[in-house]
Amino acid sequence: MKKKPLQISLIAMACAATSLALTGCAATSGGTSSSLLSKSKIASASLTQTEIASGLKEALNIGIKTGIKTLATNNGYYDDLATRIGLPPEAQIITKNVAKLPGGQALVTKVVKNINAAASDAASKAVPIFTTALTSMTISDAKTILTSKGQAATDYFKGKTKTPLKKLFGSYIDNSVKKKIIGDVSAQSCWNTMTSQWNEVATSTVGKVAGFTTVKTDLTDYLTDKAVDGIYYKVGEQEKKIRTDTSARTTALLKKVFAHQS
Repeated sequence: MKKKPLQISLIAMACAATSLALTGCAATSGGTSSSLLSKSKIASASLTQTEIASGLKEALNIGIKTGIKTLATNNGYYDDLATRIGLPPEAQIITKNVAKLPGGQALVTKVVKNINAAASDAASKAVPIFTTALTSMTISDAKTILTSKGQAATDYFKGKTKTPLKKLFGSYIDNSVKKKIIGDVSAQSCWNTMTSQWNEVATSTVGKVAGFTTVKTDLTDYLTDKAVDGIYYKVGEQEKKIRTDTSARTTALLKKVFAHQS
């Protein structure tokens, strides 16, 4: 069925504008942090193995809840440039010159906020996943994490929680990108339209001569990974703070455990 001119214009505008500038901001899960623990030894004579494990779990439990809470609040992802989620970088070449479209920026803002709001909704449900991983942590795990460099605890959680977190966030992100923004246009339909049209150009004779490559990124999967990266980024921040900032050790047990580090 042929689309009406107005509908075509709206779709073109939405598809182009949706991708504008959404490619640049993405959460990063990387980064290194200095640790006060790197050259330390546990004074076992005054600190039991149970206290070591309990102290670390208490510290991590505080860090998890604090870090995730900041993302689960209204605009938690969106307001922090380190965690704000944008479309894949492959879209940059497609959207290079679409900034001048009338109303484009307003639509961009609406779409990106919807995607980030979905991530914040999912973040509010993420604490139990980390709690389960924390409960299963052994005394041996705790000792290793406590005396390790960098973000050893965050890395431990990545190994234990990434699969269930991706499942949790995936459902929220998928619903968000399929949500209609204007008419029958959604972030997903815009992405599909943009990539299919781009791929036609990229596989044409002219496109091949120009060196263009096709775009095959799964939008939901990409955005889900970025949302999960944001969680680990915040948990990592809290881990660093507890390791290096004495004021973050807010209970007697935390002070006792970390007082043996120098």
